[in-house]
Amino acid sequence: MKIPSFINVLSAFALLNLPLQAEYRNWSNTEGVTLEAELVKVEGSNVTLRLRSGKLTTFAESKLCPADREFARSNTAKPQEKAKSSLPANRKAKWLTRMEKAQEEAKATGLPILILFTGTSWCPYCIKLEKEVFSEKAFKSFADENLVLLIADFEPGGETKNRELKKLAEEFGVKGYPTYFLIDATGTRLARGGYHDGINPKSFAEWVKQAAPNPKDAKASAAK
Repeated sequence: MKIPSFINVLSAFALLNLPLQAEYRNWSNTEGVTLEAELVKVEGSNVTLRLRSGKLTTFAESKLCPADREFARSNTAKPQEKAKSSLPANRKAKWLTRMEKAQEEAKATGLPILILFTGTSWCPYCIKLEKEVFSEKAFKSFADENLVLLIADFEPGGETKNRELKKLAEEFGVKGYPTYFLIDATGTRLARGGYHDGINPKSFAEWVKQAAPNPKDAKASAAK
């Protein structure tokens, strides 16, 4: 006597990353032969089950007894949900002023840090960069989902009484303004830039995307 075809037809022998109902039960075919398995999915006219051994078997739904056909249809595994973002809902990126805080946020979100060395009260190109990029709605929307923002605002001539800012500028070797860097949560420098003709939110976003690591990879790296 031949083993019923719905047991023989194996679509895969390795575990697949598929959504499951996580309910092992006895399944019967139209000939009364049973096996213990859990439902993986119903796709078209085919049903896929996972055996206790981990093997997957796929066969025509018509091979099932009426009760199991109804069970399969009413308990089809739901599509796997996308991994939830680690970003807070409706996150708004704000310009921070301390590296420590920026790094904490970068580690928590997996996002890179944009650190801006600028002189908003006196530097002509800093003012232009603010007007043409950072004050634009398109940039703000992009930053909400893609950046941790850190600003180091200096007095005329690049002077400052803030020791932390002075040390930061020396560490990054800043000689002119505006100068900005893209770094990760550990402080690794990913890219450097400054004002140039034609800069806008779109081109700035492309610069970030080309330089920044995948947020998931960055978060994993920062956690080590």
